[in-house]
Amino acid sequence: MSSSSPVSNYFRLLMRPFLPTLLICATVGGVARADDTPAPAAASTTSTLMDEIIVTARRREENIKDTPISITAFSGAALEARGIERVDELAHIVPNFVYQENPGAGGSASNAAVFIRGVGQSDFIPTVDPGVGLYIDGVYVASTVGSLLDLVDTSRVEVLRGPQGTLFGRNTIGGAVSITTDKPTFVFSSTSSALFGTDDHTELKGRINIPLTSSIAGSLSAAIIRQDGYVDQVATNQELGDQHRDVGKIALRWQGEKSELNFSADGTRTRENGAAFVLRGINYQSAIFNPTKLPLLPPGSPQTPGFYTINPPADVPVDNFALFNNYIATLVANAGNCLGLGSPTYSPGGDQKNPACYGSQYFGEQSKTNFGTLPSQSNDNIWGTHLTWDWELADGLRLKSITAYRHLQSNFQRDGDESPLTIYHLTDELTLRQVSEELQLSGESFSKTLKWITGVYLFDERASNPNLVDFAPVTVLSGGDSSTKSAAAFAQATYDVTSKLALTGGIRYTRDKKTFSPNEFVVNSKGGPFPDGLPVLPPTEVDATFSKSTPLLNASYHVTPDTMVYATYSKGFKSGGFTQRVFPPLPATPSFQPENVTSYEVGLKTALLEDRLHFNTAAYLTNYDDIQVQIFRSIAPITDNGGQARIKGLEFEAQASPGAGWFFETSIGLTDAYYTEIDPTAVGLTLNSKFALISKWNGLAAVQKEFRLQQGSQISPRVEWSYRSSYYNDAINTPITFQPGYGLLNVLLNWTSPVGKYSAGAGVKNALDKDYVIASEFTPGSGIASVIPDRGREWFVTVKASF
Repeated sequence: MSSSSPVSNYFRLLMRPFLPTLLICATVGGVARADDTPAPAAASTTSTLMDEIIVTARRREENIKDTPISITAFSGAALEARGIERVDELAHIVPNFVYQENPGAGGSASNAAVFIRGVGQSDFIPTVDPGVGLYIDGVYVASTVGSLLDLVDTSRVEVLRGPQGTLFGRNTIGGAVSITTDKPTFVFSSTSSALFGTDDHTELKGRINIPLTSSIAGSLSAAIIRQDGYVDQVATNQELGDQHRDVGKIALRWQGEKSELNFSADGTRTRENGAAFVLRGINYQSAIFNPTKLPLLPPGSPQTPGFYTINPPADVPVDNFALFNNYIATLVANAGNCLGLGSPTYSPGGDQKNPACYGSQYFGEQSKTNFGTLPSQSNDNIWGTHLTWDWELADGLRLKSITAYRHLQSNFQRDGDESPLTIYHLTDELTLRQVSEELQLSGESFSKTLKWITGVYLFDERASNPNLVDFAPVTVLSGGDSSTKSAAAFAQATYDVTSKLALTGGIRYTRDKKTFSPNEFVVNSKGGPFPDGLPVLPPTEVDATFSKSTPLLNASYHVTPDTMVYATYSKGFKSGGFTQRVFPPLPATPSFQPENVTSYEVGLKTALLEDRLHFNTAAYLTNYDDIQVQIFRSIAPITDNGGQARIKGLEFEAQASPGAGWFFETSIGLTDAYYTEIDPTAVGLTLNSKFALISKWNGLAAVQKEFRLQQGSQISPRVEWSYRSSYYNDAINTPITFQPGYGLLNVLLNWTSPVGKYSAGAGVKNALDKDYVIASEFTPGSGIASVIPDRGREWFVTVKASF
């Protein structure tokens, strides 16, 4: 494992003791000023939830109800009123949106799988791009590792559904998640909060905003997040699924007469025990050993109809490592009967009282126990800086520059067989750095009837991802070094034909160049046919260039000032790449081609009954070509183009505030995705295959009530039920990891003081203690099916002070 960079170490040392001091200063500073500047009256919870916020989904500020795309947006205050602390919790309330922990084989607890309308990506390796773009303050974040973000210092979050290939561009084939953080302001303010809950869950957060001069302001924010794990890895005395993160940010803002500069530096440090995997089941299927699953006869027995006579070494099951362990334990190591010899039926799990046999004695889902012996870990050092310069060149003409650098260094490993045996152990190291620059020139012409923007985008990413895999029959090093260079030019314009009708057109040209230098060889042959040092892939650099123009056409019409209909035609594009996980050895590095979508969408947005009812709906049709999916041609998973598909669906969202402090909201999402053509090389896929992680239906129903108490304080209880229909956890639709549909009930109670300085809350998540799986991992070559069960019912209390 490589050590952290000097900069990340410095940031860690700076921020680790910082938050307690920040919390004290925030409170003391607020008390010192309490008599000088009275705080404003507390905002109504209902009005906070109903506020129509200003968004930048089209790279300019506009009211969300006038933005003719399918978008869900929340202010930071609205997220807090709903009890949302982390970005993946948005998936419960945003239709057709999947954002969940997905460690994959390696076990990174901070990796996320993100899908919108059935389009996305779940693999973290740097040679495969995400399908939904994540943007923080306009900066594209390339890696899905580290993207399970805590919502600290958040001004708003926007979820844009459908391809955003014109303005957001890079890897927004499914949509985009745009997070905007709070800028420093020129009025002193401070906040501090604490959360306590299940399994010693503790979150301490603080922020100070300081005006330094009449034109310069700064802010400091930090968070400490801790929670015990909930799956016991008994051999290593670890609790898996814990939280141990430190987050910090420094921001500076300079405001001139015609321009503004915003600079920030942020960092995140995690030291966790890894994802809470447990063993659910084992698939002993082999094409080499007893493929028809007949009762076994010992080696040397005569061939008998209806039985399978073991014939070593010709039938050594090297295509299934779980079965290989039991084969070797029985016939080579003489460790016991691990194949079920003598049973009237085929029993490849063998003697379940014998620890040398790999079988159901190591299933740990019900007891939330992991029997692995390789210590589990998931460590991240993430930091970045960005500088945004916004300059008003002339009336109606602006220039904006977004310059950013981000660095990720992550180590993670797990015992993939979840047992004391060595069948499938994985260790990953991922180092990634990215540099990006975006220039935007925007303006208004022809008496402001034409609003336009044009610009260029440059991106450079370098990554290294060595991956050591200790299989039962062999140990190999996988991975290597990769790079991505991307350049794009874009333009989009909206013309107001009349006061009601607006037409928008846009186009983006993108050119990506990718390289991959494999560093893959056999580390330990373990006496097998692959000698030590044998290259798994040729150690020569491969490269490929991909380019695409992605257009957009949109028409919107205001039937009334508060009712708008729109229609959109757009295209999206995601680069191809290379597969870095390979075994057995191959003569050439496998690659895959870009994927493309063509989307058609119609929608309706309304704000009725004097703004007491918001009603938005959209219907879409997407043609999805050359879909990048994770399949298995041999032992290791590879990414390949699976074929063509069509996705049809709809979104419905409504919020209502009928009066007397009542607030209702509901949403429904439909994603009907199906293959129309399968590529002949896509092993394991058929026209009946379902998309990985995609539910056909999802929905939300919530009610909140505001009660005003004596002396002006208020309480606001909230009851929320969310639903997600069944789905498969992988592209090959493994039955053992299938997740049935489930609903979750969350309950929240908030209290706010009369002038809004203080607040407190209490809540229960998953109040009915529903069992479901957060993520899973299955590879046919190992035969091992592991899952991450949900933690279960969680309670929490919060307190907050603002000045």
